[in-house]
Amino acid sequence: MGRKKNKKRGKKNGFWASVSMFIIQITKHVIPLMLIVAAFLFGAVGVWKVLLADTHLRISEIRVVPSDVLTSAHIKVLEDKLMGKNIMGLDLRKVESEIELGPGAKGVRVVRELPSTIRIEIEKRKPAANMLFKARGAYGIVADDGIIIATSNVMEPAWVLIENFSEPIQEPKIGAKIQNKGFPEALKFLKEYEKHDLSRKERITRVTLDPYGNVTIRLGEGPDFQLGRRPTEKFPMLSKAMYLFKTEAREGVDYMDLQFDRIAVKRKQS
Repeated sequence: MGRKKNKKRGKKNGFWASVSMFIIQITKHVIPLMLIVAAFLFGAVGVWKVLLADTHLRISEIRVVPSDVLTSAHIKVLEDKLMGKNIMGLDLRKVESEIELGPGAKGVRVVRELPSTIRIEIEKRKPAANMLFKARGAYGIVADDGIIIATSNVMEPAWVLIENFSEPIQEPKIGAKIQNKGFPEALKFLKEYEKHDLSRKERITRVTLDPYGNVTIRLGEGPDFQLGRRPTEKFPMLSKAMYLFKTEAREGVDYMDLQFDRIAVKRKQS
């Protein structure tokens, strides 16, 4: 009986001895690592304090790119907030959120240029089309995301004309967003058309949107082609429709309906 007790006691002693050795081995590795991490953090904090105190890292210039996007008054507000502050301690995302962008700007990015310059990069909206909201009304210059960025009494020849008489507004208002669902589909079609063979022979002179988002285009002096809500799917039908003019004068056609599986021709009344 005494031998069995000694064996059990020996097993217990062996187990705790193994645990003790494991703890010792872990401690030998963990403690140096903790000391290294602590030293690194202490050093990093020290370096950060030095950077924040460095007078050469004070903001002395704010550069806006492109320079014509923000008004001088807006730039003055930014200078009052930022000039003289340490460039390393500046929260760039917070500065971005505080910049008030006008309708002509789409996004903003703030960048550090060491040692003392803040560069404000502004993404401008790109004009995509002239839009008319009523007959003989003013034109709205519309960006590709549907925001009106300018108005004009004459059509800008660089961009296509889109007639959109179903919009809630009758006069273009800078900053307003186009509501017609056919607008993005029309722009998509225009981009695809530039790559198509037809674009080398025929120029789109007008796009019309109805209240339901259906898209109609006019090639040259006419006629009009009704393409429906998914105009980019109608390129094969449009190519077939153009072949009809080899045997029929296009001046006698009022419009062609390409929304369905067949081409419907509406001729002008003689």
